[in-house]
Amino acid sequence: MSQVEVTSVSGWAEACSSAFVPLRVRSASPRFSASLQQRVLSPEVSLTRVQSGASEVFRSDRLIAQHPRDDLLVSLHRSGTGAVLQHDREATLKAGSAALYDAASPYTLVFPGEMSEIVLQVPRRSIPVGTRALTNLTGRPLPGGGALRALMTLAECTMPGHSGDHELQEPAVADALVSLLTAVVAGSTQVAPALDSHVLALTVRGFIDQHLGDPLLHPESVARAHHVSLRLLQKIFAQSGDSPAAFIRRRRLEAARRLLVAGEHVGRAAALSGFNDADTFRRAFQRQFGVSPSSLNRSVGA
Repeated sequence: MSQVEVTSVSGWAEACSSAFVPLRVRSASPRFSASLQQRVLSPEVSLTRVQSGASEVFRSDRLIAQHPRDDLLVSLHRSGTGAVLQHDREATLKAGSAALYDAASPYTLVFPGEMSEIVLQVPRRSIPVGTRALTNLTGRPLPGGGALRALMTLAECTMPGHSGDHELQEPAVADALVSLLTAVVAGSTQVAPALDSHVLALTVRGFIDQHLGDPLLHPESVARAHHVSLRLLQKIFAQSGDSPAAFIRRRRLEAARRLLVAGEHVGRAAALSGFNDADTFRRAFQRQFGVSPSSLNRSVGA
């Protein structure tokens, strides 16, 4: 795992060129700062979490001639706004969106303010899609759906700071990311065939953690979001002696407990954690932690 923090545009250009492909950077910000964390999953597949201030990043014909590369990069946008410009097209970036660009052709990335994203980098030959089809997807928002959601969730789970990142087998995750990207560019909604059971379990758990506040989150909706049967979902959790319903309930209660410890009101902590019935929440909390939510709330405020 490599990590870089910079406070100059020239330093950022050097960091990006080292992490991705040779690039140039411009910024009018008088107090520019940026950082990246990169996880190399295989000799040719990497994930990089990027945070930066307002900037323009570009790869020119001259840089391509001097430093030819045949990589595909995918911006999985987390916060802020931006745009990917390539082949006279522009893909607008916002939280939850994604765009593809090709290191073998000139491109520009524009970020008008603070932003955060994860960049997936893979060799072009790893995606079994024709050259024309791939070129037509660059500079456009990638099609949404289950495969893209799974790709973004798996990328988040793979980066440092996620509770399960120590369980990851990097070559398996690299293969899964490539398979999911292939499904995205092919317009497929199928997720399960792209993942082995271990990585699918990790992706599903990450999805649940991201949607705990949704009171409609339940095993059936999780299965639908990943285009798998409820039976397969239950089988995946059973491998670790768990069930989807129990996992969702436990994670909701843990989230509510964190909110209460932080001083949040009982009713709001319950609602933010996906409980829409106060009595159900109180009983479940008491069973899980041996103390009522109001007692914990009072002890924190004392």
